[in-house]
Amino acid sequence: MDRGDIAPEEKIYYYINKTRLNDNEIKDLLYQLTILNWDKMEQNYGRNINQRIIQKVIKMDIEDIESISNIILLYNNPYGIYTLEFAELITKIYSKDKIRFIKGLNLVKEEAINIVYVFRLRKIFIDDVELERDIEEIQNSQKLSYEEKETASRLFKMYKTICAT
Repeated sequence: MDRGDIAPEEKIYYYINKTRLNDNEIKDLLYQLTILNWDKMEQNYGRNINQRIIQKVIKMDIEDIESISNIILLYNNPYGIYTLEFAELITKIYSKDKIRFIKGLNLVKEEAINIVYVFRLRKIFIDDVELERDIEEIQNSQKLSYEEKETASRLFKMYKTICAT
């Protein structure tokens, strides 16, 4: 079904009412969420619709790099809605696959500062040893490009600066 000319609210409503989404539908759903007017969604489909959206997204197994970047964008959404839930999802994705996460972050580098705050909020690193272990794993990865490693390096430098104070 071609859904290119349909408003984000309608697409999202369609997706959350589907039992199963294929990889392209998941990717499109997450993209549509980045441009969604959450207030309009609630006005059009009722008070519980946004909670239904969040519950569906939280249950998804998100592995696609573009989808990861869209989840990262959702944390800093202009409506300030569900930031704790998106923070939890971001840390879940990072913990599951640090390399994929960095690849996704590299697509939205400007969001690195928000990820620092997510990591601090969710206490992603128990101590400096754990942080250094992650830094080493990422910097030594053969699966990351130079640019992706630079994005990771900036992220961790910001983290150390902000979280050391």
